[in-house]
Amino acid sequence: MKQITLKGLFIFIFLALLAFINNYPLMAQQCDLEFDDINYLPDIQSVEFYQGDNTLADPVLRLSEAGQLTLTFDMLGDMAYTFDYTIIHCNSNWTPSQLRPQEYIDGFPDDRITDYAFSLNTLTPYVHYRLVFPGNQLKPKLSGNYLLVVYRGNLERSNLVLSRKFMVVNPLFSIQASVAQNTRQPGLSRTHQMLDISFGVPARFSGIPRDAFSISILQNNRTDNAVSGLMPSHVLPGRMSFEYVSETTFEGANQWRNFDMKNFRYQSERIQRIIQQPDGYLVRLWPDARRNRQVYKSEPDLNGRRLIKARPDQNTATEGDYAWVEFFLPWDSPLTHDEIFVTGQLNDWRLNETNKMQYNYALRGYELSLFLKQGYYNYLYVLRDKTTGKTSVAEAEGSFWDTQNTYTILIYFRQPGTAYDQLAGYSVINAH
Repeated sequence: MKQITLKGLFIFIFLALLAFINNYPLMAQQCDLEFDDINYLPDIQSVEFYQGDNTLADPVLRLSEAGQLTLTFDMLGDMAYTFDYTIIHCNSNWTPSQLRPQEYIDGFPDDRITDYAFSLNTLTPYVHYRLVFPGNQLKPKLSGNYLLVVYRGNLERSNLVLSRKFMVVNPLFSIQASVAQNTRQPGLSRTHQMLDISFGVPARFSGIPRDAFSISILQNNRTDNAVSGLMPSHVLPGRMSFEYVSETTFEGANQWRNFDMKNFRYQSERIQRIIQQPDGYLVRLWPDARRNRQVYKSEPDLNGRRLIKARPDQNTATEGDYAWVEFFLPWDSPLTHDEIFVTGQLNDWRLNETNKMQYNYALRGYELSLFLKQGYYNYLYVLRDKTTGKTSVAEAEGSFWDTQNTYTILIYFRQPGTAYDQLAGYSVINAH
């Protein structure tokens, strides 16, 4: 009798776990999850998600290889919490795919973050969390786009902490790409960059319709001007190419602006003043100048990235401190049709209320304060049309064909008869 009871209990637990796994995609949608890089709590700061130990490397894994990604973040305050995480497979346009977790996860549907440490000797207290993924309990087993979601307790909106995109690539196709000397649009050759892109198609994929393939293009990881869902314009024997007039043409923009606040003990070139207050630091940058009427000047940059780094005698993870950083861009009068943002990895490439600048009538310019951890930062000023949502940097930064941009090219492929988009090609090229 006791044996039957234990067997029944085991069956009940198994069926409950199976129901939980099968309903996971539905739960993710019901909790109003945003499929983007989002911090759901205001106390979450300095989220980094990168490949291996290289904080400047994109979070990309190769299918069936032993690579790992690292996720780190700070939570302000002096209270440590228990966080869980899961991954969700996405289509090429970053909407949830129809796959169930057991189809794309090797292992359990969730796991726990157990590595954390409290800050030391900082004016701003925080707890630093670290996750190395994938682990033994949870691994992706298909290529494609993924969203990693961190939460507390149950997977529901009120418990969401953060989400971050990553990709798993199965390189079925080799990409050839370059920036052409001239664009196909008259008058843009000195200010814009146009990509010529093609990829080889092995014989085993011949006969598959061209709408099974699409590419996405990101310039310096920016999302506001990204191109996605672009199908091949020409299908040749063993090759597909993308020869468009405007779809693969980008503003050349300019080299990224920068400031260095790795050390609060001295003022670097771009910093006007560092003020230590009882509850934290204030870093005031020198007013910037519009560069739309300046000649192009080649200067080294990180293509919009940041390097969170404290002094050499400090442990950045737990001893790096925070500061309110003040930006100011002179502008004769407020814009009527556009709004201005500070963009870069310092705000996860997003254009939202956090990095939207406000006009100061007394000082005749746009200003903004961002809460940032010690480090070296790149940034640009971006204008966005209030009606169309189209963005441009030319009026604030200028735009030049010569700019040293990087372009990330992604090939998505949906095998006929399957229900998900594979990431079948990945390449990063330099403009020059």
